[in-house]
Amino acid sequence: MRVLLRRLLKAAFFFPSLVLSILGIRFVAITHPDRIGHLCVEPDCFIKEGVLGLRPQYRGVVLMPKRMQANQALLAHWSKHLSVITSEFFYHVLRPFLLFARNRYETHQYAVAIDGTAQCARIYAEWADRPPILMMSERDRERGFACLEKMGAPRDAWFVCVHSREGGYSPSDEHLHSYRNSDIETYSLAMRAITERGGWCVRVGEKTSKRLPHHDRVIDYAHSPFKSDWMDVFLCANCHFFLGNSSGLYLLSSVFGKRSALANLMPMSGAMPVGFNDIGIPKLLRNRKTGQLLGYDELLKSEIANFRFTSQYEAHDVLVEDNSPEDIRELAVEMLQSVDGTIAYEKDDELNQGRFQALMRPGHYSYGAASRIGRDFLKKYSHLLQEKY
Repeated sequence: MRVLLRRLLKAAFFFPSLVLSILGIRFVAITHPDRIGHLCVEPDCFIKEGVLGLRPQYRGVVLMPKRMQANQALLAHWSKHLSVITSEFFYHVLRPFLLFARNRYETHQYAVAIDGTAQCARIYAEWADRPPILMMSERDRERGFACLEKMGAPRDAWFVCVHSREGGYSPSDEHLHSYRNSDIETYSLAMRAITERGGWCVRVGEKTSKRLPHHDRVIDYAHSPFKSDWMDVFLCANCHFFLGNSSGLYLLSSVFGKRSALANLMPMSGAMPVGFNDIGIPKLLRNRKTGQLLGYDELLKSEIANFRFTSQYEAHDVLVEDNSPEDIRELAVEMLQSVDGTIAYEKDDELNQGRFQALMRPGHYSYGAASRIGRDFLKKYSHLLQEKY
């Protein structure tokens, strides 16, 4: 019955689909619109590809009723650049056009890329430091800072968004991705380094996340009554930078042109963040039987580099170790220096950076990214860069 219905729909929509194709209209098929990272990076890459001339010029249409949206406020921003249809009725009326490859524009290549290279790294590297597609109006900025003031931060405060992935966001598939999680309290030294320099820290994320103990100049926004889709967008769009990990929430800062410092990155092939000016450090991998850390040359030449599920690490006797609070603090300090224009890299820093980047190859998730691995992290673990470690 389902096959028959599909054939009838294709027959009924055949000529209209030809017309839409000729007019250059494409239905942009966001892979997981209920996940904030995908709702950020996939429309962003589609638009930037067009601007850069990396694909034919299409008029993009997004079919996305409210029940499918990870963040309604973000989708409102995309509606300024794409035709966004949120009506449940028109979603069902127009959905048959997705049956035709000529009408559909797939976006899975931008960020999903199981055992392959995510195209977002190449696109963001090509985009470089051009202005972002999305920008927040001065009126909205005033509204957001007024709300931030109600949470305790001065109106003229600069702040860093802080986030660490936990299991509450998607409990149904948590068993698949738990290797990506980390404890928010391991970011406490980094938050102290930020506040000691005059900044504020705003902890973002889900209400299911672990509550933060009280710290001066730190706001646990995730558990505040001010939390909303709109405020999520404001905070990520206006932060000094985003301090996070491999959770897709950091991409909400990326699409507004903000830099990210990302700790606890996994899988290893994704150790290079996708943003042009981002800095990242990966988790450490240890052989469960020998107790030895796995060297980067060995790792990035093996299938382990692309492991995307917790069960794969367990099956290969690989322990996944979180970054230390000290390593995360050094990462945050490096990004503070980078944003403020005071960063300085020594010759050995560049040599370590080059050695790591030379290990990245086609098929690795973030191959082609124009970001960096943390300076102090590479210095501390430079022995892991040795070929026969």
